Amino acid sequence: MSESADEQQQQEEQAQETLDAMLDAIRQAKVAQLLLSTVSTLASVAYGKLEMKDTAEAKKAIDAIDALVPLLKGDVDEQITKDFTQALTNLKLAYADAVTSSD
Repeated sequence: MSESADEQQQQEEQAQETLDAMLDAIRQAKVAQLLLSTVSTLASVAYGKLEMKDTAEAKKAIDAIDALVPLLKGDVDEQITKDFTQALTNLKLAYADAVTSSD
């Protein structure tokens, strides 16, 4: 085999190992942790959208958080669920303020 073919085969083997490792990580991931990460990201996005006065996008993020937070109960620390519930309440209030101030 030529040196180039050897290099290509090594790259393919490394790519397969990386893919196998990623698939293994996905298989081991807990859904609750993924939800927690998603809720956290959506909260940041919602706050950012509200700051930009993009109420339509903020509402989508807030609605998604509202749907996901109940799924966290029992799978993550109770205080974390309470914190996100409070953050959701704050976002809803900020959204209401943003909508009424834009009228």
